[in-house]
Amino acid sequence: DGTPLRYMDQPSKDGSSADYWDENLGDLDVHHSSGVANHFFYLLSEGSGKKTVNGVDYDSPTSDGSTLTGIGREKAYQIWYKALSVYMTSTTDYAGARVATEKAATDLFGADSEELKAVSATWTGVNVK
Repeated sequence: DGTPLRYMDQPSKDGSSADYWDENLGDLDVHHSSGVANHFFYLLSEGSGKKTVNGVDYDSPTSDGSTLTGIGREKAYQIWYKALSVYMTSTTDYAGARVATEKAATDLFGADSEELKAVSATWTGVNVK
C-alpha cells in the first residue's frame, strides 16, 4: 500500500520505534530501538524542524527542543560509514556510537570542524550524552 515500514525523521510514527534514547530502550525489539540511530542520521544530514522535501512534509524535533542544522547526506554518510567500518563493533551501544562518530568526524573533518560540532549536538538531540 506504499506505507513506509520505518520513518527516519520521526521513527515513532510507525507506532513502535523510539525517537530518542532512554533507559527503557533495551526493552524494545532491535528494529524499534534502532529508531534512535535512524533519527540521529536524519537530524545530522537534514537538520531538525519542519520542511518539505520532494513534496513530502517532514517534522523532526529533538529531545531537548534544540534546533539542529544538517550537514548534508554525503558528509553524514561519510561519518557514519567510517564510524561503522573503523570504530564500531557488534557490541557498540549508543554511547559508543557517539564516541565512534565523533572520532570519525574528527578524522574526516578535523577536531575544530563544524561537522564534529554537529555530530555532538545531534547525539545530544536524540538524548545520547
